[in-house]
Order: sequence, then structure tokens, then C-alpha cells
Amino acid sequence: MGADAFHVAYGLRWEIDASSESEITLLERRQDPRQLAAKLHELDCWLGVTTDQERYFLLVGKLVGNFGWEGKHTATLGDAEQARLISETRAKLLAGGFESEPGWHYQFEPDC
Repeated sequence: MGADAFHVAYGLRWEIDASSESEITLLERRQDPRQLAAKLHELDCWLGVTTDQERYFLLVGKLVGNFGWEGKHTATLGDAEQARLISETRAKLLAGGFESEPGWHYQFEPDC
């Protein structure tokens, strides 16, 4: 049994249509090229379903926290730690071949 969760990450985010079986299969097996590049460059990855359950999301970068009943309840990220996290994550994303502009992502994930 799971619970709703809320993820906070710095990096990149994609949405994948749930009807794209071949892409979802790769993601679930952790064989998607984005996941492989993330692992190679020591980046975090998180795959989950959106609230409408018609799309999945993929986060690649630095996962700051998974919040909810089964995750963290609170967290603090100071200015210096935030600056370091951004700098290190940007460098790893570039090394992994990710060219899109990273940002902060706040993602709700329902317990389906």
C-alpha cells in the first residue's frame, strides 16, 4: 500500500504518454537513455504517474526530497547548499548530454 507523495527536484522534467507502451517499458526497466545517462553521471531519477494517470513524469537531476506520509515531512535547504546543488547538478547534466535549461520541479504523485 502506498501513499500520495510530493517530490522536489532540481533538474529536468519530461512527460510521457501512458499509451506509449515501448517508452514506458524502457522507463520501468530503467533502460531509457535518459535514465542510463543519469546513472552514469550520478544524477537522481524519479519516474511516477501524473494525477490524470494518462501520463508519466520523469525527473532527472538532484532529488531534494520525497515528501508525504511515507516520505519526509519537512526539510530545509540553505542558500549555500542550494547554490552548490545547482552548480553541481548543472555540470553533471551537461556532462550527461542534457542541454535543456534545468529548473526547480515540484511534483505531486498520487497513490493510484
